[in-house]
Amino acid sequence: MQTTTLVGLFLAALITLLIVFYQYFYKSKRNRKLQIPLAVLRFIGVFGVFLLLLNPSFTKTSLLSEKQDLIILLDDSYSIKSGDAEDQMVSLRDQLTNNAELKERFDLFTYSFGIGLGNSDSLSFDEKATNISKALSSVNSAFKGNTASAVLLSDGNQTIGEAYEFMGKAVNFPVNTMVVGDTTTYTDLRINQVNANRYAFLENTFPLEFFVSYQGEAPIRSNITIQLDGKTVFREILDLSDEKNSKKIVTALQANSVGLKTVDIALDPIQGERNTYNNKRRLSIEVIDEKTRIGLVSEVMHPDLGALIKAIESNSQRSVGLVSPNISKEELSEYNMLILYQPTPSFSGILQYVQDAKINTFTITGPNTNWNFLNRAQKGIERTSFNQDEEILAVLNPSFSLFDLSNFSVDDFPPLEGSLGDILITKPYESILAQQIKGVVLQDPLLPVLSDETGRHAYLFGENIWKWRIQSFRNDQNFKNFDTFINKLILYLTTDQKRERLSVTNEFIYQGITEKKIKASFFDATYVFDPSAALKLSLKGLNNDFVDERILFLGDSEYEVDINDLPAGEYSFTVSVEGTDFTKNGRFSIEDFDLEQLFVSSDYRKLSQLAETSTGRLYFPDQIENLIEDLSSDTRYLPTQKSVENVVSLIDFRIILGIIILAFTAEWFIRKYNGLI
Repeated sequence: MQTTTLVGLFLAALITLLIVFYQYFYKSKRNRKLQIPLAVLRFIGVFGVFLLLLNPSFTKTSLLSEKQDLIILLDDSYSIKSGDAEDQMVSLRDQLTNNAELKERFDLFTYSFGIGLGNSDSLSFDEKATNISKALSSVNSAFKGNTASAVLLSDGNQTIGEAYEFMGKAVNFPVNTMVVGDTTTYTDLRINQVNANRYAFLENTFPLEFFVSYQGEAPIRSNITIQLDGKTVFREILDLSDEKNSKKIVTALQANSVGLKTVDIALDPIQGERNTYNNKRRLSIEVIDEKTRIGLVSEVMHPDLGALIKAIESNSQRSVGLVSPNISKEELSEYNMLILYQPTPSFSGILQYVQDAKINTFTITGPNTNWNFLNRAQKGIERTSFNQDEEILAVLNPSFSLFDLSNFSVDDFPPLEGSLGDILITKPYESILAQQIKGVVLQDPLLPVLSDETGRHAYLFGENIWKWRIQSFRNDQNFKNFDTFINKLILYLTTDQKRERLSVTNEFIYQGITEKKIKASFFDATYVFDPSAALKLSLKGLNNDFVDERILFLGDSEYEVDINDLPAGEYSFTVSVEGTDFTKNGRFSIEDFDLEQLFVSSDYRKLSQLAETSTGRLYFPDQIENLIEDLSSDTRYLPTQKSVENVVSLIDFRIILGIIILAFTAEWFIRKYNGLI
């Protein structure tokens, strides 16, 4: 009890005595027989009030022993099973979790891990990937602030995640590691990593890069074979040794047809090789035809046509077809845009198709253009022709903003041949080039670009553009200035994509351990996302008889369906919106590739590095008793003693209050009975 409490009680008793003395004995003429009992009752009542106010207490100190946390992490990945170490793992787990000394000294927490961390000690060894770094990070966060240590049982082969061997200083507790599985070093030839683009363009080559490594002492020779859809397209002899134990292979394959292509890379096994699963890799490349087809319509032969074809086809993703004005609509539908060279009345069918299909155009006029016909056939632009030919120089518009022209120059460009006349444009437009005639820059544009709800259209009011291409070569010793400008103009005219109400997002290639989903969005007529639509996915296997239908469920801002359960193979699909005609088709492939089978032995070196940097130790399965003994005897893992102070009150509030009430009540009745009030 504190001194201040004792002093308070003494003062309370003294003050109570003074009060009682003054009330019952000082100059009192009352009956002496009643004074003492009444004084005692008054003392008890008043002193009880002081006790309630002081509430005297004392501090009780007790010692508690708090165990440390022992975290047991068990590798539950398929590599344990493929290495025939599952029985060993279960045995080691049981010896740790059932040991009486460990239970007495530690609070045991057992977790299994693969791709993620699971709060369970049950093991199935079917996890398709190993992420040791994520398991360490998760328990490090969960036991932050606790005094803990960890035991990691694994083969050390991590397939995804950060390099765990460097995490020793990042965790807040020692990590003792135990190597599970076969640590024998075997001769092995393997493909480590493959780098390739997901897409390739038709009739182009696409790069393929991969790395081969060798583990062994004797020099070896193997054959590398690459097959594209079952056809061998690459062969190379590989020579490796203990000193030269890796090599990077780079090649380029030809994309000759559209579709999902399977690329198989294989290494011939070497003598004594135990695991040949890592000698082969398979991946898929989607070959797409992104070539823009442009129709060049003309009824005259002119050098401009050749210049335009050369400039446009300098981009390998564009092709130009030279056609006559009497081409059929079916043939016209194959082109993404049209270039109309000096239209005449024979273009009437072409211009009607342009209006109906809302296709973008680039119209080049000149002395042979029939403006009376063109003014009637097209809307938004009119020109009065004075039937007088004129040379027109180009002046670049520095304020043009639709696309970048910073590297384009018209310096020394010869004049085009056009005709005099007033130009009236009634649609929104921007001018790339202005006209200069006889030294005077006119208000009329030479190359305007129009854009409205019907599409994008460009006009060039003059022929002999071939001379510009020649002048570009004279200026720069190449055609880049002219060709780049024409391609930027064509790109602008071919990228006017209309918004679609139904859009579908999917991967063309799904790896074995990645999340596999197909997502879709559907918009109403005002292009507002429709959350009440019913979307259905129809699946069909391309290499089997698999057929299935699934519902796309509404997520946060789009519809999605899970396809994780599909086996490896190629599939086609259709997403449709019930009650409408909207559908979208697509294809994808699921790769059959198991990362966990790439390893032939346990990686004790990385586990040793992790243990060393975290102040733990590396153990082997036959040292399980040593591990248990070290955990049981190491002073770092001793239980922690904590002192707990409890403040205990000396009085019971209810009892004291009852005594006070009884004392004052008894005093009142005695005084009342004896007529002292």
